[in-house]
Amino acid sequence: MWRLIFLGIIIYLLIAAFKRGMLTKKQDDLNVKKGAPASEKKIETMVKCAACDVHLPRSEAYLVNGDFYCSKLHIPK
Repeated sequence: MWRLIFLGIIIYLLIAAFKRGMLTKKQDDLNVKKGAPASEKKIETMVKCAACDVHLPRSEAYLVNGDFYCSKLHIPK
C-alpha cells in the first residue's frame, strides 16, 4: 500500500516538474518574441492635455501654441 502512495507522489512530482519546465520555456519564448527587454525600451516624456488633464506620451500628443492636447477634438478653434 505504501509503495502505491509513494509511486503516486513520485509520478505527481514528475508531472509538476514537467509542466513547470514547459511554462518557463513558453515565457522565455514570449520574451524573445517581444524584442528588446523592458530596460532597453525608449522612455518617453509624459505630457498633460490642456483640456482634460489626461497624461499621454509626448509622441502621441498634439502641440498647438505651446499647449499639448490628447486629441484633435480638444484643440480650441
